[in-house]
Amino acid sequence: MFSARTSWHREHNRLTELYHARRTGGKPIVDLTNSNPTDCGFEYPATKVLAALTAPENLHYVPDPHGNRSARESVVGYYASKGLNLNPDDVFLTASTSESYSLIFKLLCDPGDNILVPSPAYPLFDYLAQINDVATRSYHLIYDDAWHINIGSIERTLTDSTRAIVLVNPHNPTGMFLRTDVVDALADLAKSRNIALLVDEVFIDYAFQSDLSRIPTTAGLSGALTFTLNGISKMVGFPQMKLGWVVVSGPQEDAAEAKERLEILCDTFLTVGTPVQLSLPRLLTAGSTVHGQILRRITSNYNTLCKSVNRGSACSVLAAEGGWCAVIRAPETRSDEQWALELLDSCGVYLYPGYFFDFDKESHLVVSLLPRESEFLHGVCNIIEYIDRQSMQTRSP
Repeated sequence: MFSARTSWHREHNRLTELYHARRTGGKPIVDLTNSNPTDCGFEYPATKVLAALTAPENLHYVPDPHGNRSARESVVGYYASKGLNLNPDDVFLTASTSESYSLIFKLLCDPGDNILVPSPAYPLFDYLAQINDVATRSYHLIYDDAWHINIGSIERTLTDSTRAIVLVNPHNPTGMFLRTDVVDALADLAKSRNIALLVDEVFIDYAFQSDLSRIPTTAGLSGALTFTLNGISKMVGFPQMKLGWVVVSGPQEDAAEAKERLEILCDTFLTVGTPVQLSLPRLLTAGSTVHGQILRRITSNYNTLCKSVNRGSACSVLAAEGGWCAVIRAPETRSDEQWALELLDSCGVYLYPGYFFDFDKESHLVVSLLPRESEFLHGVCNIIEYIDRQSMQTRSP
């Protein structure tokens, strides 16, 4: 009765079962997985946001497969602040970054084709690919005191059925930003193999420090057909407003063909609501205050995490450049799942085991940097104290 593309494994894992049992039993939980900005104590300019949604123009519907032009001009203005001159016709509005992925998979791939995705990575890619009858193949990031893309693994993973290379800038959960030289090399590779680059930049404005070697954005990249994704969910902390976008760039002929086909795809769905489109200029202005709060929070929490790990600790923090997550490396005396289970059961700290993100080694733990500073500090101290205590017991005769 149902399609194979929705035949997912739906049983709860042990960590989720323990989490629900703890909640049901009324036991305290320090949730270091929370990445919902509307639930993390940030102050939203409610009056300005709500006023933006009540304009009389919202009662008039003007369908456009690209999205409302004034909204797209606001997107162009955002990129102009990065020194980039775009045309509004290069921009397509969507209801979310997930929808952007889905549209581009439909645009590029026939059933059975594949896309290359990073490993480790946020687990959403497999689901989005599966519901579009697309396969995923993983290329690897490597860590040597900093994260890097293993371009050799991309070259080895490419097949004749590969249609795109997915890049996340900065990467989630490692916080690695793309460098200009790496993007240039990947664009050359993509062009030579007649495939596209698909770049997710939802966290690009959340760097802990500036670095001129980073590419400010891939929007406008001309070396290969490129789809750059972003939206207001992360940029200004408005996930509830449901508005993202795709910027199409690349060689003129390829980009023109992509835009013509995307027009038909987007016209088929027309998903973005009129109120959020018409409100986008004011939402971006109002949301800048939320963005500033989030940036200060994640920077503070990341610094707190790094300072909390003493020189002799059994834990270490993997270097990150930005984004909303941090990665803790625990001793390999236990699997990352076992560490996560013990931390939740013994300390009430809920975090992600690394296997959720397909880390190729055990004992990686992932925490969100969005929780309130006091809650984050409490959770981090409990994590480090517990792991250090268990490690000392393991070493004791």
